[in-house]
Amino acid sequence: MRVADLLALPVCAQARVVVPGVDLTREVRLAHVVDVPDAQRWVRPDILLLTTGLSWPREPGALTRLGEDLARHRPAAVVLAVPHFFPAFPPEVAGALAARGIPALELPWDVPFAAVVQSAHEFILRAQAGVLERSEAIHRALTRAALSGSLADVAATLSAQLGRPAALLDAGGHALTPGPAPDPTAARQALERPGSGPRPLAGGTLVPVLLRGSREGGVWVEGAGDLEVRSAEHAATVAALLLLAQRDLEVREARLGYAFVDTLLEGRFSADSTAQERARRLGFDPAGSYRVALLVLDAPLPLSPEGFARRERAAGRVREVLTSLGAAPLVSVSLNHVWFLLPERVSPGQVWAWARLGWEAEDGDPSPGGMVYGRARSGADGVAQGRAEVLTLAAYARPGELRSYAEVLVPRALSGDRDAQADLVGSLLSPLRAARGGEALITTVRALCDTGFAQSEAAARLGIHGNTLRYRMDRVETLTGRPLDDPATRSLWWLALQLDALTA
Repeated sequence: MRVADLLALPVCAQARVVVPGVDLTREVRLAHVVDVPDAQRWVRPDILLLTTGLSWPREPGALTRLGEDLARHRPAAVVLAVPHFFPAFPPEVAGALAARGIPALELPWDVPFAAVVQSAHEFILRAQAGVLERSEAIHRALTRAALSGSLADVAATLSAQLGRPAALLDAGGHALTPGPAPDPTAARQALERPGSGPRPLAGGTLVPVLLRGSREGGVWVEGAGDLEVRSAEHAATVAALLLLAQRDLEVREARLGYAFVDTLLEGRFSADSTAQERARRLGFDPAGSYRVALLVLDAPLPLSPEGFARRERAAGRVREVLTSLGAAPLVSVSLNHVWFLLPERVSPGQVWAWARLGWEAEDGDPSPGGMVYGRARSGADGVAQGRAEVLTLAAYARPGELRSYAEVLVPRALSGDRDAQADLVGSLLSPLRAARGGEALITTVRALCDTGFAQSEAAARLGIHGNTLRYRMDRVETLTGRPLDDPATRSLWWLALQLDALTA
């Protein structure tokens, strides 16, 4: 109830505001008659004080002090019955109240205080009952909205029911729903304040959303009345339950996804109709081409509780990035490893960059480990082959670095890895051997390596014209995709030819 509402009651039709311009929007929570000495001792904020002035002093200075004492206790308004003990409201008291914006009201003596108190309290009770009834209706509407599983529907329902802007915010203060919302920095600061109760923000009310003891964000609504506060609290509870259901669903889906990805990685995927349907539901294309990627966490084994939590955060971030890039979140975890499948169209570098940004924003750590990935292969069999390939790369994963199969091929070959040696030889010699005149091309490269890539000397050793040599070199570059004037390519050719000679 506001003071203006009080003045609109029939029982107060003859009341008069003594000092114009005071705040008539002040809230009235209770009406109380006080006619005892030291009346200010019985005054509390937002109380409508009714008095005959029986115990008021008569000296101007004492009246001024009385008015100042009353104003300090911040009543909603002070009502004086006139004329009897005072012919009019003392200007000393009215002026002191008006200085604080508190209305001073004159009420005719023949209007019973009991009637004023009764009318005021009936209005307050009706208003409170209306608020309770509306808040219950809003709570039911919010509960129905939650069945859609969308936070946006909860915010839209809250806004529609109140006729005011409303928004759901994350823990950083950013809006999770469309429409008007407070400044993220101010919202984050308000959420960080201790306690779980409503707090004012940007002309409205912010209620934190608590989930399992953790503050996950908040509900903001324009306005700070009882209805707005109650409705925001209802919405915060509904949002917390919705988030809890979403988290539990994500955990179940992740576990189902882990099991499915494990069957692919371990070569246990069957081609029956049930497996095919499950693959389609989870977003795996049995005819598609995928790279197997591995995030090796910088966490010692066996994992500590913090290590397990770190692994789950890393896996969650990988799922988010894959989803944002339009790829199915095909992820699995084991020990300190996070495995995932990348469709050939998705750049490993882009996944790595986005994931690092997320880790840095969440934990202040640009990466919880190093990432390696293999070559693109087709189908379920290709995934199993890719896992075996990537397992050999795990030892080369360095914290904060992204490394491909090709980047670690030479170190692996030099360390005696037979598979790496065969891949290195095959990557350079196989395209030549499959081409017409391939043996002549290999002989040409061998002559170049033996002469330090001195073309005239190599041509003389081969007994061919210089133009013929350059033609053969162009064909070698076209078939392998590697320029022969690159020092790294020349080193690779020398190593590949040496390894090929050992296995001949």
